[in-house]
Amino acid sequence: MKRVVRGVFVTVSAVLLGLSLVGWAASEHYLSGLSKVDVFGGLGGGPGWSGQPINVLLVGSDDRTGLSEKQRNRLRTGHEDYGRHTDTMMLLHLGEDLDNVSIVSIPRDSLVTIPAHTSPEGEALPQRQGKINSAFATGGPKTTVAAVQQATGVTIDHYVEINFQGFLKMVDAVDGVPVCLPEPLFDERSGLDLPAGQQTIKGKQALAYVRARYIDNDFGRAQRQQKFVAAMVQKITGSGTLLNPLALNNFVDAATSSVTTDERLGRDDVAALAARVADVELGKVKFTTVPVSDGSHMFNGESTVLWDDTAAKELFASLVADEPLPQPKKAKVVTVPPGDISATVSGGTADQAAKGLADLQDAGMQALSSGAPATGSAQTIVRYDPVWAQSLATVQAMLPNAQYQEVPGMGGVFAIDIGTDYAGVDAVRSASTSVERTVRAANDDICTG
Repeated sequence: MKRVVRGVFVTVSAVLLGLSLVGWAASEHYLSGLSKVDVFGGLGGGPGWSGQPINVLLVGSDDRTGLSEKQRNRLRTGHEDYGRHTDTMMLLHLGEDLDNVSIVSIPRDSLVTIPAHTSPEGEALPQRQGKINSAFATGGPKTTVAAVQQATGVTIDHYVEINFQGFLKMVDAVDGVPVCLPEPLFDERSGLDLPAGQQTIKGKQALAYVRARYIDNDFGRAQRQQKFVAAMVQKITGSGTLLNPLALNNFVDAATSSVTTDERLGRDDVAALAARVADVELGKVKFTTVPVSDGSHMFNGESTVLWDDTAAKELFASLVADEPLPQPKKAKVVTVPPGDISATVSGGTADQAAKGLADLQDAGMQALSSGAPATGSAQTIVRYDPVWAQSLATVQAMLPNAQYQEVPGMGGVFAIDIGTDYAGVDAVRSASTSVERTVRAANDDICTG
């Protein structure tokens, strides 16, 4: 399915920066161009902004409004108006003291709990486990915000959405965005065809660059999108756009004409946020992605993204506490992801068994309690069939201090007896289904990282 991910943080930043510069009277003109959607009517949420930390959910929609049939053909956006979808969401956190501005990409296939809601056709849908982008497809912005809040523990204060046309108009308004490619990029499905090296892209190639899905994986694409967003912010703030009234007007018009916001983002909030965002230093704007343990976790016959539960909780706790993003922890690279491994778990004591079971499940392993009584084992012991050598390598990476015992013929289910020496599960990631999480700043050189 051909979709696009927009640099929606740029939209918010540029709109607010623009409003702060063109003044209070002009803000009425720009606000009139924004569409509104009921997001918080049934969800509550915090009051309008008054100086406290704030969290904004930024969403890209594949709404083709404004694109002609000829443009759809040229841009390869697809033609079916099969409803509104989103590929990637970004969670923007603006800290109270402006030293902490974080943008966290949420992979579109993240496996989360989708709250009960009513579909656009009026069908009552029960709570379920599913890909986070399905919350948008079946429940729209309100259900999407509810799903993100439930999955992350972060209260969402505002919602901003931008469509295909908005992305194209913003990129063209700044006369393209620079990218730096270590090697040529070609993707027939999206129409991407770029040579290696530093260059400025716009129009069809910019759209293809952020939406291409088959030149790497969803996580490599997320990093590409973050670099593109950062490069656009650098272009806006460093090329005279903000000092050129005509260029600024064109950019803000492009942004606001294709943006949808929640019903609580009113004139007073925009004006206050504008003054605040105008003071943000690019070096303090940090990008990262939700930590992932398995990027190809099979659930109900579909490939989904399983978060690294421990690392993700730490990341989102930093947003709740208005603290800087935690630095990524080095994860061991494995061939077989934990989600492809089954195990039964027992323990020296019942508490040890419960702790080990929870940790292994959080890391993505298909682990179940063996139901066996406490063994009193001092050392963690893993029994395994030597046929499963690649899966064994993953378990060894996760439990490096365990004792391993071969049991030929026992099958593909590992037996893990958690001992009193147990100190937790080491982080691992699959090289084929994910990339190592990074933290980069908005003013980083586009040719690095």
